[in-house]
Amino acid sequence: MASRGYFSNIPAIEYGSKVARNLITRPRVKEFVLRNPNVIYDYVIKDGERPDTIANDYYGNPNYAWLVMLANDIVDPYYDWPLDQRAFNTFIIDKYGTLAAAQSKILHYKRNYTALEIQGNPALKGKQFLITKDTYDLASADSNFWPEGTSASNYVAVYAYNDEEEKNEAKRTIKLIDARLATDAFSKLREAMIENV
Repeated sequence: MASRGYFSNIPAIEYGSKVARNLITRPRVKEFVLRNPNVIYDYVIKDGERPDTIANDYYGNPNYAWLVMLANDIVDPYYDWPLDQRAFNTFIIDKYGTLAAAQSKILHYKRNYTALEIQGNPALKGKQFLITKDTYDLASADSNFWPEGTSASNYVAVYAYNDEEEKNEAKRTIKLIDARLATDAFSKLREAMIENV
């Protein structure tokens, strides 16, 4: 991944007997560009795209991959970026043993909030109530456990594979900073890094 343009501007520090980049330094570039929502655009990552390929297509320079990562708080370009299907399957197998195991493992149960609950707290609209599998199993034997207006039948099992897939897909929508600001953002990055040396 071509991201040297970003890392070459991060101050070098001595760490033991080695020279390393001080990744704790957080530039103020985001503040500079993100305070104006009119210069931020949603972009949906296609399978196989990487920060450097998006930077090349959008900014005309693969070294602006850092701008894609910075605007989206991407620290780990592997796990903070959506995995393609092959990499996703490998991740699932590494974590759960097999695809079948992940597809049959219940992580928790969820239900939508009831109209009565939302009436009492409008912030709950569109959100879901989660309970652990153990809680669901124990409560299924006691009908008095369930909140008013609900029962075990209101809850849906969430399987590990689906949960991981949903998290992976959520990473596909990112923000791109208007290409016209790329040069200014680069200047701000350099200023911030020089000040932090």
